[in-house]
Amino acid sequence: MNHETFLSDLFASLPEVNGAFLFTPQSGILAKQLNHLTSDFNPLAIGEKIANIAAIASEQLNDITQIEVNFDTMILSGRLLPNQIWLFLLHTPELSNGMIRMALQMALNNSNQENDDTQVYQAEPPVADMVEDVTTTKLPVTQEGKKEVDIEALMSPGAPLAKHLHILQDELANFIGPAAVPVFQEALTTWYNTEHTPTLSTLKNLIPLIDKEIDDDADINTFHTHIKDLFPQE
Repeated sequence: MNHETFLSDLFASLPEVNGAFLFTPQSGILAKQLNHLTSDFNPLAIGEKIANIAAIASEQLNDITQIEVNFDTMILSGRLLPNQIWLFLLHTPELSNGMIRMALQMALNNSNQENDDTQVYQAEPPVADMVEDVTTTKLPVTQEGKKEVDIEALMSPGAPLAKHLHILQDELANFIGPAAVPVFQEALTTWYNTEHTPTLSTLKNLIPLIDKEIDDDADINTFHTHIKDLFPQE
């Protein structure tokens, strides 16, 4: 991984982030990006303290791979990347975990390509399972026992559920950003293979699959409020 390229790409793609740095207990700060709001921020001291807390907690619990500290107006979140590298982001509360995952994978992939490294980050399945082209409308399904779903036909103008599916996908994008397209297609594929003959009456069974991709309970409730008019009153 090219640490500087990776962090620059990540910092540029997330305007809600005011500071970002890569840290290992062995090497200290590998790279950092700070704006004027975090110019006095001490990433080395913070990295050492939080990585130490995660290490101590891991002895008592399962391995800690993500940690978050909430301040009045900012959140400091840490994620353990491959090769025992910690990524720390200081960001506003509006930045969702889904958006971080999306930007994280894109930055890692860009950095890996620059170094002719084909490794793809796969620590968080909802993003790692994305299709290569997020604009593709027909999602090949490779899991054993699943059929290939013609998503283009399901969502094409005039299809019985097209309007509903587009609204659901657009609402999901409000919470997880561009990752909504592949994530929604994967959920749609699972739902289609479960229902076999999807109808408006079974569309409600798609909602729990979408809920799994939204990290915050309050966001899930908001999502439900926005889509409640899609379903007939029972």
